[in-house]
Amino acid sequence: MHGQAIVFILAGYDTVATVLSFTLFFLAMHPECCQKAQAEVDAKCGKEFPDYDKVQTLTYLDMCINEAIRLVPPGIFLNRKCVQDTDIQGVHFPKDMIVVIPVYAFHTDPDLFPEPEKFDPERFNPENKTTRHQYAHLPFGQGPRNCIGMRLALLELKMVMAAILQKLTPVPCSKTVYPIKLSKMQAKAQDGLWVKFQLRDAKT
Repeated sequence: MHGQAIVFILAGYDTVATVLSFTLFFLAMHPECCQKAQAEVDAKCGKEFPDYDKVQTLTYLDMCINEAIRLVPPGIFLNRKCVQDTDIQGVHFPKDMIVVIPVYAFHTDPDLFPEPEKFDPERFNPENKTTRHQYAHLPFGQGPRNCIGMRLALLELKMVMAAILQKLTPVPCSKTVYPIKLSKMQAKAQDGLWVKFQLRDAKT
């Protein structure tokens, strides 16, 4: 339990910062999505701080975050240990075998996500989510051993994103490199993530 508490706080720091950076970057590259997210934040939060109750209503912003996590998952693979002999579609998995789950491969499989390199938050609207296999999107794992900090991470992301979008608009700058060139073994842009921010309203 003590170890889980440490993971809960410390391991989520870099993950949240990474997802936040990529989400803002993708919104800068897709102004139509950014405008839609800002319109939702304006309608649901107004000028007030986006607290817990308010961010639960930000459906489109949640879609944007999930699409960013799909394109650049913080963990590109998961490891799981078989607790008993198992056969799945004719493949035998012996007890104690370590199974590597290729998260990034799932997230960029065109059979699961058509045009997988495209940033499209509509993939995660309520209708599309129900028609896709529940294990197609695995940024936090699945089942009883999924990420213990998932709900906290998503809450932090939505609160910070909403607070930023209330006052600022991310836009490309002279150093922006797009499409992103990712490092091979981690969710990191080789050329960095460069954007600039414009004030939405000088009075805010």
